[in-house]
Amino acid sequence: MRSPMPRTDGTPLRVLIVEDSEDDAILLLRHIQLGGYRPEMQRVDDAAAMRRALREHDWDLIITDHNIPGFGSAEALEIARRHDADIPFILVSGSIGEEIAVDAMKSGAHDYVMKDNLTRLLPAIERELREAENRRAHQEAEATIRHMAFHDGLTGLVNRTEFERRIDAAVDSARRDGEQHALFYLDLDQFKLVNDSCGHLAGDELLRQLSRRLHAGIRESDTLARLGGDEFGVLLNNCPLERAERIARALLERIKDFRFIWRERGFGVSASIGVVRVNGDDDTNALLSLSDMACYRAKEKGRGRIHVYAQGDSELSQRRGEMQWIERLQRAMENDALELHRQP
Repeated sequence: MRSPMPRTDGTPLRVLIVEDSEDDAILLLRHIQLGGYRPEMQRVDDAAAMRRALREHDWDLIITDHNIPGFGSAEALEIARRHDADIPFILVSGSIGEEIAVDAMKSGAHDYVMKDNLTRLLPAIERELREAENRRAHQEAEATIRHMAFHDGLTGLVNRTEFERRIDAAVDSARRDGEQHALFYLDLDQFKLVNDSCGHLAGDELLRQLSRRLHAGIRESDTLARLGGDEFGVLLNNCPLERAERIARALLERIKDFRFIWRERGFGVSASIGVVRVNGDDDTNALLSLSDMACYRAKEKGRGRIHVYAQGDSELSQRRGEMQWIERLQRAMENDALELHRQP
């Protein structure tokens, strides 16, 4: 009886075969083809060639012989693990003891098959490919969850939680190393007009487009965050206050030059920005509060303005004191610490 002919229209499979015998490699290739795969194969027989093949190509599967003169399966396994521990690695040998096979599995090999029993090869390949796909899916799901925990779902920008963590780090570096950083609190002017006249879908699209425009105006080392609603935060690392003020004005110009179009209606956009220095004297909550108050002061001056907080800013210092009293009163009410006294 003739052996069945290998299929040529199957699933593509990129296979790196570590084998010194070309005949044995062809035999492995034939078994893979009979399983319905269309393998793209490269054979290597030493460490240098294996490293080069791993650098130059992506592989779905690695199959290695145990006994190659000057290059054993243990070294091949170590090279594969260092490159990518998730690539299925199957050991195929004509003579391998159980103890060696167990050691190989403990070191990271996914399975082993004897050359005189290659009927086990296809089930092993299919199982390991499924498990590799499951591992990738699990890793992608975990990465998505991590991303969602620290990024805004609408714009993809860093969210308030992650932004505050980065401000914490900036405060620490300012205290420890004397580095200068700057913090912006940016609030859109009349954003409510777009929401009320065109609906929340339009408002969401405006925020997405504006986020991309703002992000293009800062360095990769800086952070742009959405703090909520139409409010954004910017953290400029290693940036003196004078340069930060120039960057704030440049961002206002980028916003001013932007025109939002929604269903043939056009809207001009402007923003107000509060700027504070991150110098280690204040903690994250205080810095956010100061930048928020500076932004509010900029709004009071008119649309498209900035206000830079500096030591000796009597107006903001007064407001800061008022805000602190409000916080104290709120804590006192929560703790039932207020007392009523009658003055005759």
